[in-house]
Amino acid sequence: MTGEIARDYAIGYAPPGWDNLMKKLAVSNADRQLLIDAGMLTDNPEESKTYDRFRDRVMFPIRDLRGRTIAFGGRVLDDEAKPKYLNSPESPVFHKSKELYGLYEARRRVRSLKKMVVVEGYMDVVALAQYGIGYAVATLGTATSTDHLERLFRIVPTVVFCFDGDEAGRNAAWKALRAAIPAMTDGCSARFLFLPDGEDPDTFVRQNGKEAFEAAIDESLGFSEFFFQSLEADLDMQVAEGRAALSKAAVPFIAELPEGVLKQLVIDELSHRTGLATERLVDAAGLDQQAPARPVGTERVQQQRRLKLSRLGEHALTLLLRQPDIANLLDADDLAKLEGETAWQILVEVIRRVQQSEEVSTILLLSHYQDGPYFQFLKQLAENDPMLTQDQIAEEFLGTLRKMVSEEDTQKKQMVIDDLVAKKPSDLTEEERQLLRSYRRGSP
Repeated sequence: MTGEIARDYAIGYAPPGWDNLMKKLAVSNADRQLLIDAGMLTDNPEESKTYDRFRDRVMFPIRDLRGRTIAFGGRVLDDEAKPKYLNSPESPVFHKSKELYGLYEARRRVRSLKKMVVVEGYMDVVALAQYGIGYAVATLGTATSTDHLERLFRIVPTVVFCFDGDEAGRNAAWKALRAAIPAMTDGCSARFLFLPDGEDPDTFVRQNGKEAFEAAIDESLGFSEFFFQSLEADLDMQVAEGRAALSKAAVPFIAELPEGVLKQLVIDELSHRTGLATERLVDAAGLDQQAPARPVGTERVQQQRRLKLSRLGEHALTLLLRQPDIANLLDADDLAKLEGETAWQILVEVIRRVQQSEEVSTILLLSHYQDGPYFQFLKQLAENDPMLTQDQIAEEFLGTLRKMVSEEDTQKKQMVIDDLVAKKPSDLTEEERQLLRSYRRGSP
């Protein structure tokens, strides 16, 4: 790896020896206990021994979104040594199922993130970044979780899972798809990239370069494509029994999808593949009745839909609840841009409440909604830690609002274009023709 990459990812080295770190930092019993709690030292009471956890390993700091080091991953230099990778254990500041290696660095390296690639190892992340693909992250010794996906979808609309093309890779991809299902609200896209046998992102990008890897991303399988491909793998779709088996296998997973356009499209695709009308399929399969117990976080998603709150709107509301005084950064003109949209009603309401209050805090803000229908929803959002400094929260909040307004303007313009295109050319007024020409030229 280059010196630049080693610097950007703060990669270092833990030398051989049992007590290098302990001698350096455990100057008191309290310090020693903190190092044990953080997983930097291993304590063996039976043998009355304490020693460094990481020895003779290349060290990869695991950083939260504020850039604070909360854990480490260590890789052996001798491929015969085991384990090849060693992660810090769970601690009060490190939860493997929620953190992603490289997320902090990706947000620093790529100014405007459009997608994230999820890979399996630290070196995959680092190698891709070295070759100009700075938007990769890795899970930390665990399978991809719904928490991971919800965090990523708050940052980007598209997540691409990258796996080996062998059976183990396919199985890991299926687990990732299962984790993604509860998070697949409209506007979110999950894709699945399978590399040739024997290749991983590290080796592939070094041999083939950035353009080849990004071309592979463009050709990756979409959510529904991989979903049906996996379920049909061992079925004969030419016979009724195979189509019936597909319906039986697919229904429980479709039932877990959040209500919305994607769910309806997947139902329509199942109808196409089985030959059963959509209405009959829903009734016969009892999608509504057979839905499994909702996973953690589903109630929040349901409340989001009742409020018609977009993914960006929820993120802005999360930041506002976390640091209410950022509402005072908005003036009357800023607020006017947000008013009138049903999807932003709760956000505007909370902003106005903060601006009209002499004293405000997260607790005081939540107390106002305590007896209302959205209290639990707002409370869950307030408990989310965006992992940003106060200044970063303010900047992120204003940036999110700008993006919301921009996307809404684009959608409205597209609706006007669609309405005009739907008309017969002979029915268009001269003013409408000029308007259509200006839109097609990209003019405001």
